[in-house]
Amino acid sequence: MLQQYQQVIEQYRQRVYSFAHYSLRAREDAEDVTQEVFIKLWQHWRKIDQARLGAWLMRVAHNSVIDHVRRQKPGKDNRDQYSEVEEQEAESDPGSEVESETFRLELQQAIRALEEPFRSIVIMRDIQGMSYEEIRECLQMSESQVKVYLHRSRRKLRENRRLREIFSAATGASLPEAGSRADKARQSE
Repeated sequence: MLQQYQQVIEQYRQRVYSFAHYSLRAREDAEDVTQEVFIKLWQHWRKIDQARLGAWLMRVAHNSVIDHVRRQKPGKDNRDQYSEVEEQEAESDPGSEVESETFRLELQQAIRALEEPFRSIVIMRDIQGMSYEEIRECLQMSESQVKVYLHRSRRKLRENRRLREIFSAATGASLPEAGSRADKARQSE
């Protein structure tokens, strides 16, 4: 049993950690959440359906992130201690690398600002590459709900004015407008 448990940790540690880190933006907090998830795995090892282990782990990670945020004191900045240094470094360097790094940081901030379940779905689908079925199992919602929430969260990100400005400045192109073509037609009338 111990060997199987260690194999599961090796297989899923990075996925759980990256989800927690992307959600919390603090390395120490992400490590704490990851540890909590694998402690709960050990405690519930015999009760878990091994065929759905990945979904179970991501559901526990999702719930642990939410619990961790609730436990944090309001106003506490729990971002990674190195993130400010990275931001300052990106601002002081010239060139397109700065613009892409700035865009990446702004995108991370915009994703973090999304409410649940929008944030988790974007992270699971667009960052971690999970399937709709895996997300459905993790969050215990229908596949159609997952798709609707993903669409809405992407639309919210496209509507972010700061992201649009950075993208336009970096590429000379603009992001696709949020909303449907019918909405655009109505706005132009």
